[in-house]
Amino acid sequence: MYRIMIVDDEPLFRDYLRMKMDWEDYGYMVCCEARNGKEALEEAEIHRPHLALIDINMPFMNGFELAEQLKIRFSEMTIVFVTGHNEFEYVQQAVRLGVHDYLLKPFNREELAAMLERIQPKLPKLQESPEEAQAALQSADVNNKQYPAAAIQESILISLRLSDQDTLSEVKRAIQSLRSHDLNSEYVYTMLMGLVSIGLSFAGERGVASEHLLENLTGSSPDKNLRGCVTWDEIEVWLLSFFERLIGLTESTRQTKSYKLYSDAKAYIEQHYTEEELSVEAVAAILFVDPSYLRRVFRKESGYSVLDHITHIRMKKAKELIHKGNMKLSTIAYEVGYSDPNYFSKSFKKKFGMTPTEFEQLR
Repeated sequence: MYRIMIVDDEPLFRDYLRMKMDWEDYGYMVCCEARNGKEALEEAEIHRPHLALIDINMPFMNGFELAEQLKIRFSEMTIVFVTGHNEFEYVQQAVRLGVHDYLLKPFNREELAAMLERIQPKLPKLQESPEEAQAALQSADVNNKQYPAAAIQESILISLRLSDQDTLSEVKRAIQSLRSHDLNSEYVYTMLMGLVSIGLSFAGERGVASEHLLENLTGSSPDKNLRGCVTWDEIEVWLLSFFERLIGLTESTRQTKSYKLYSDAKAYIEQHYTEEELSVEAVAAILFVDPSYLRRVFRKESGYSVLDHITHIRMKKAKELIHKGNMKLSTIAYEVGYSDPNYFSKSFKKKFGMTPTEFEQLR
């Protein structure tokens, strides 16, 4: 089994990444975590991970410096950057350092799984015996595997806090993990109420009253609703409705005037990214605001410029189309808003540090 080290200075994201996958199902286990490069070097000496998932922007030692040190000390280690940088202008440097792949935050489980599949041939051949693999698994920090229900519940809470688009999928996953049990058992009831409690706790964090959260849902209380369900499908429908309302209400708590403008601009860009003429001025005209004001609001709410987001969406969609395969690059360029394939290729290389053709070969 391949050992993974997660290096990120945000504890919430370390938890999120650790719980995002059923790692063992893919032949991996999380053997250690670190908050910065200094800790990562110490953990690597102890656990000897095969794969390191590294954030770029960290204190004391950034991801590039850490990657360089790891490649010197552990030449066979595979390194993947996991970063929120929309501008990925340093990937060429990363490639020179021996970094094998990268993930751009936010990403979903499918993108993470696809990355694992891409880097599998680059990992060293495992030479450990089954007994050694089991011993390593027992010594690793994988307590969440011993308590899968608790791990899934924590994953849902983390997804809610990070506004992850996969939150409802996490809820479905939790329900699926319970379907093998008797629907009427106290264990199932306790687990289901645990999911509801997570939602109520998160609503409290965001200042949403539980009465407001439950007022449009059928029945007088979660307890009576859950006990009244006679099939797993009914359970799933009710819980998904509960979490959909939770997400809607907690998002609305941020609906300041500037945030609404930012959300509307973001939504328009994501619907019209295929249009070559899409620009800050075009988005501002649709929303009836001054382009300079839109620029200020967008950067204040997101930390990025409007043009950064347009490029980010286009490149993300281009990456998805390349992964699907069987499409000419000129067609992909057109599909994401570029009439000139050469300009598209230059833009892609500027963002990801490699041409679309080179990226295609990573599949």
